[in-house]
This record gives sequence, structure tokens and C-alpha cells, in this order.
Amino acid sequence: MKNPWLDVPLADYEGHMALPGIEQAQLLSDIFADALAKFSPCSVAVIGCAGGNGFDRIPPAVSRVVGVDLNPLFVAETEARFRDRIEHLELIAGDIQSPEILFSPVDLIFLGLVLEYVDVDPVVAKMLSMLTPRGHMVTVLQLPSVGHQQVSPSPFKKVSPVGEVMHLVSPTRLQDSVETRGYIQLESRNLVSQGGKPFEVQTFGTIAAPDDGCLAALLSPLNSGENSADS
Repeated sequence: MKNPWLDVPLADYEGHMALPGIEQAQLLSDIFADALAKFSPCSVAVIGCAGGNGFDRIPPAVSRVVGVDLNPLFVAETEARFRDRIEHLELIAGDIQSPEILFSPVDLIFLGLVLEYVDVDPVVAKMLSMLTPRGHMVTVLQLPSVGHQQVSPSPFKKVSPVGEVMHLVSPTRLQDSVETRGYIQLESRNLVSQGGKPFEVQTFGTIAAPDDGCLAALLSPLNSGENSADS
């Protein structure tokens, strides 16, 4: 079965996410910016990067940025928008669940509204394996809400089919999955979007991880060549 995300035009997705009453694009960008400010990472990875939402919030001190998205057209647009603005930009088009989709460790991994579309446990294990020893993983989950559809109705009808493959994930289940792999939940907070939908932001890491400087940011990616978007 073809993943419906492959049939969503980026303009429709961005239009939907930015609609008054939804405004989830700004929400995700703000959460990402908060994580960047709090942890001051040398390297970051954004899973489900779409067209690079939030990339404009990345400070110059971040020496390496990895973006992964299932839709190759989304990745191509991120390339066009940010190649000249981010010096060390690694873009990967493909399903994060695929064993071929890999990158060398980063200090911060951001998964905003991604885990609802994947098999959670193997993806969590994979993400944690690609964190540096001092790294953090920040996730955003959509919570159940009475009176709201999982995918909000909008004029952008090509977005609607993604609801067929969306499955809400409980924050407790995610926490359990992470903690069985030796990490802990450092923070959890609830936010409500302009459209009235609730979301849970969770931060995972270790209590006293050593600082490795920026060594990981200087490592060559494991996924050179075929996994990167064409320039």
C-alpha cells in the first residue's frame, strides 16, 4: 500500500498546517526553537522535516543539520530553501523505519508529530542509537481530544488521506519505550494549539551524560551518496 504522505503536495501540507485555527507549523517551530535554546546542540536531526519548518530558527552555532522526510519532494524543497543558509546540511529522503536510513550521531533529535505514523518501538530504539552520549530527543505527540478529528478538516483535501495511517501514541507508552533502553524522561509538558488540540512535548536524555564537545558534528554521515537529496 502506497503511503499517502507521498501524494501530499508540500504547498498543501504547509497551507494546512498554517491555517488559522490549526497553526501547528508555528507550534512545532516554536517547540524546536525552545529545544535549541535549552540544549545548545552542536548537531541536530529533524525527523519529518517537511519543507524545513523551523530550520530558520537554527542558530549559527549548530555546525551540522540532518533532515529526514519520507516525501522526496519535501526534501528537495528543503534543499532549495536552506542549502545556502546552512553550511553542513544533510538531507535524506526515505522512511525512517527503513534500515538503510541512517546518519551519524547528533546532539539533538526532534520528532514533531512523526511517531503517530510509524512503529514506535523500533523507531525509538533507532533514534536513541543515533544520539551522542550527551544527546537529547524531543518529541511532540498529538493527544486525544473530544470534538476534534485526528486530522483537522481544511480546504487542502489532499492532506486528509494521511489520517488513514495515523495512530495516536500515548505519552506513557513512549516514555516506557524510551526508559527500557536506558534513557529517562527529563521533562513533559502539555500544550494546546490555536485550534484547540492538545499536544504533549517530551524530552528524553540521561541524567549526567558527558560533554563530548562537538566531535559528533565533525563525523562524516553514514548515509553518504544515495540517501541524500540531489543538489
